[in-house]
Formats: sequence, C-alpha cells, structure tokens
Amino acid sequence: MELSKEFLHESNEYEKSLTSDYKKQNGIYYTNIDLVRNIYRLLNLQITDDLRIIDPTCGTGSFLSIAAELGFKNIYGTDIDKGAIKIAKKMVPIAKVKVLDSISNPYSKILHSFNIKEKYHVVIGNPPYAPLNVTNSIDTFDYLFARTVKNNGDNLFIAALLRAKEMVSDGGLISFIIPKNFLHINSYSLLRRELLRDYTIESIVDIGVYFKNVRGEQIVLTVKKVKPSNNQIKFYVHDNNEFMYLTSIDQDFYKDTIILFQNNLDHNIYMKFNNSYTTLNDYVSGYVGRGKSKIEESISGKDIRKFGFKNNRSLTQGNKIFIQNIYSKESGIIACFGGELEASETITVFTDGDATMCRYVLGILHSRLINYFLHRYCFNRSQLTMHVDAKYLRKIPFIVSEVLFDVVLEYVDLLEQTDYMSEKWFFYYEQLNDLVYRIYDIDLVEKEYIERTVKEEQSGKWVIDHGKKSK
Repeated sequence: MELSKEFLHESNEYEKSLTSDYKKQNGIYYTNIDLVRNIYRLLNLQITDDLRIIDPTCGTGSFLSIAAELGFKNIYGTDIDKGAIKIAKKMVPIAKVKVLDSISNPYSKILHSFNIKEKYHVVIGNPPYAPLNVTNSIDTFDYLFARTVKNNGDNLFIAALLRAKEMVSDGGLISFIIPKNFLHINSYSLLRRELLRDYTIESIVDIGVYFKNVRGEQIVLTVKKVKPSNNQIKFYVHDNNEFMYLTSIDQDFYKDTIILFQNNLDHNIYMKFNNSYTTLNDYVSGYVGRGKSKIEESISGKDIRKFGFKNNRSLTQGNKIFIQNIYSKESGIIACFGGELEASETITVFTDGDATMCRYVLGILHSRLINYFLHRYCFNRSQLTMHVDAKYLRKIPFIVSEVLFDVVLEYVDLLEQTDYMSEKWFFYYEQLNDLVYRIYDIDLVEKEYIERTVKEEQSGKWVIDHGKKSK
C-alpha cells in the first residue's frame, strides 16, 4: 500500500489551518513523512500477525500511514483532535483510530477502548511538547501520575513518555521524537536516569532544528522495555534526509547526562578530560552564578567583549570575572575581568581570591579547547543559544600550571590592552590557544581535531590563520 498524494495534501492543509498560537500552546507539529520512513527503517521491525503498533498522539496519521504502507496490520492511533482523527480514518482505513486523550487517561482505558487486553509491542510517534501550565494542563484524576509528571519536568512530552512506558509490552519498543535537551537538562534527570537504569536505549538520532517555527532541537529516542545488559547505544545524525551512523557507546557509561558523541576520538577526548583533570568546581573559592544587581550602572552582557569592555575601561583590582550568560557556538565564551563592578542577570559572575587567578581563569575559559568542551559535552552541540550557568562552568576541566601560569597572565594582559580583533590581537590569541593545549597535554591529533571542529562551527570572524582573519 503506497501513501497517496491525497493524504499528504490533506494532512498539510489541515496543519496549515491550525493557528501558530494553537500549535505552540499545545506543542503540535506534524511529522514529515520522509522522517517517519527513516524511523521505521531504523527500527527494522519484523512483520508478524500479532505485532501491535500504536501512535498515541497520532494527529492526521503519518506514523500510521507508513506502518500500513510497510504491511503491518494491527495499527492503532489516538488523538484529542477530532479533525485530525477524521483525516486519519479516511486515509488509513486499515488502522483503528479514536478520539481519545492518551496522556490524561491510563493505558488500561486505551486498551479497553480498542477491546484488546494485551499491551502494544511498539509505541511510536511525535508527542506534543509544551510546558504544563494553567491553560495547558493534564485533565486527569490520577494525582500520582500528575505529580510524577511534575517531578520529571512538567512537560507534555514527559507525560507522553510516562504513558508510553505503561502501555508498551515487556520487550517492546518506544520510539518518540522529543526535545534534544531531554538528554542534559537537570529537570528531566529523574526520568532520564530511570531509562538508563531500567530500559535498553537502542538508539538516539540527532535531527537538529527539524520543525519550522519551533524553538529547540529534537532527537529520535528509541528504547526497549528490557533491563540493559552490556548493550551499546547507537548514535546517528539526520543528514541529507538520511540517518547517518556516528558511533556506539556502552549504555553503562552514562549515569545521568547523555552526551551525543560524534566518533571515537570525540569520546576519547572526553575521557581524557574526565579522568586526567580536576574541574573548575574544585578551585572555586567564591560565588558562581547570575549577576544580581538592579542598579542602572550594573554591567550587562552587551557591555563586554572577549577580554574586555566595549567602552575600553581598564580594571586592576577586584576578584570577579564577568561572562555573557548567552552562549552560542559561533562566538563561544565572551568574558572579561570585572574587578569590583556590579553585574546584572545577563552576566554570569565568577569570583575568586584575587585578580591574578581571575585573569588566569579568563585565559583558560576563552581557549578553543574549553569552548570545545562546553559546546560538545555540556550543550550537546546545540545549534541554538544556551546559558552559561554555574552548573556548566563548574564542570570545566581545570589545571593551574605552575610552569606556564605567568605566561598565560602575560597573554591575557596583552589581549586586554591590544586593539580588539586587530591582527596583533589575533596573534596573541593564537599564542594563548597554543599555551592551553600545552597545559592540558593535548596531542597533535587531538589538537587538529578540536581546531577543525571549533573553526567549522564558529562565525567566520573568529576563524583565523596565523593571527590573520580569514576572508
């Protein structure tokens, strides 16, 4: 059974009829049919007479349609949208679909509505993701479930994942498109740790910024309801409308945060960081967190540049580093010595014992090596802006080099005093980068990989060659 053009047209037209505010509030964005095919291809399901597949938030039925196209017979779908279900019924007549709130209702009600007693072998789809609030809440009398959702991140996709865990059979699969930040945001850590402990994570596909007008990136997470046992998680990236294999990592390597490693070298560099060095947290002797000042004269993120202030003020006393709280892969860390000034909440403040240590930390923070660490291992290669908060800064591998300490300070001083982004400024910046690689004992292969990776991701104005800006 091939998917008809009529279905694609009717589904697209129905999505267009929904207002942007409605879709945003309810976290509704329909899935491209090519992506659905890739997901089924990755799952490599075997067609059997008893295999039951359900998309509990099916919309107009993209996941149901491809299941039917592939030859599966026991296909089920639910959704709260009557208009979407009407299209799904029309276009996938083999599927059993109903207007039903699969998130608010327990799995037993879903099974009963379809007059079946056994759970589903495959729970698949693209659940809504939107924070729960007064206008967007779970309509359930199950207080325990509502509390569990709240404790696990208070989002619709979290509720959908929890329901999927209920309705999938032992040994069955859950394959959902969910926000990428599920892999590292603290508010999702309880459910993330449970999946790592009690489920076999088959694969994670980084599909990036996939949905138009959605602020955020997505992944395809596939887990099997089987206790993990010496398995590896397979990592993929969505590229040129295909899932490209990257690498495989032992699941027991992860205890909480799941890092999207790109290859074995990427993983080896992380292990070197993790096993060889202490962290900045071990050296922090003061405050690390957002600026708190409300006074008009307080410093904001827009007031600073790398190694200095935009108004060229010069400070010698104090114990503060000011860091722009907004981080992007294009520019990396932007920080300066803050002395004794006050900072607003758009600044992350780092305090230490004296100005000397602050300037040493400043030199380390601006290096490509540390920006590589932040972007790859803290922000999971986010294509969007992130926040340089204390929890990430404290993770940074940190070494105080007795041999090169004064040399780092010398180059930081030169970068503070030299015309910003002049040829000489870039020359000093390159010398500082080389110093940091030496301090961290980064070999030539690792250095070339890090340099290539960071330069590919950074804005053109930061891509330099021997101290000269590239054209």
